[in-house]
Amino acid sequence: VIVVNGHGFEEGLLDTIEAAEADGAVVIAAADGVAADHDDDHDDDHGHDDGDHGHDDDHRHGHVHDGDAHFFSDPVRMAAAVAHLATELRAHVPALDTDAFAERVDAYLAELHALVAEVTELLEPVPAERRVLVTNHDVLGAFAERFGFEVLGVIVPGGSTLAEPSAAELAALAEAVREAGVPAVFADATAPARLAEALADERRGVAVVELFTESLGEPGSGADTYLGMVSTNAERIAAALTP
Repeated sequence: VIVVNGHGFEEGLLDTIEAAEADGAVVIAAADGVAADHDDDHDDDHGHDDGDHGHDDDHRHGHVHDGDAHFFSDPVRMAAAVAHLATELRAHVPALDTDAFAERVDAYLAELHALVAEVTELLEPVPAERRVLVTNHDVLGAFAERFGFEVLGVIVPGGSTLAEPSAAELAALAEAVREAGVPAVFADATAPARLAEALADERRGVAVVELFTESLGEPGSGADTYLGMVSTNAERIAAALTP
């Protein structure tokens, strides 16, 4: 069994994934468990299983239908993905179809739901007018939607980590940052912060704050688990945006 994120996240690995599937591997996309309309009630359906394991490869891999590949920045959507993965794993890996496995899944889902309340509390000091995010890559849309933020803009056009903005695009974003009075821009801790720093240089006094957005942190970083990653990001966002 191969578990992928889906929604095009594995674009550079599709040939490898498809070759493994041709050799008999079952490919499960976490994103297929997240409702297209982000229905909050979906995550409560822990036993959800549409029974359709014969849908086409492109849909299973999640790289044709629309959706936010970074859904995992929202713990509610992550819970829906976890419930989906648990159902699929029980169906395809008989050794996991046990009461012990089900108990661990339920325990982790409870932790994810508790995380929503924790993050909401951490972000509470951020006033409404400062709930604005500028990031170096388009990764926090689901987080922003869940916790009441606006994504003002991203530094890398189109959300691609392979592209670079033009001087005109950077200047336009800097002007938007000025008009919004944004005190910080956020860069992924594992990616070069050069673009975020360049934007900050355009607007003196704007801080560059590193977040863990596409991978976990090192042991001891506070972001070495998914739960820790989301909590640490919320702490850093709150610290950067609270007057």
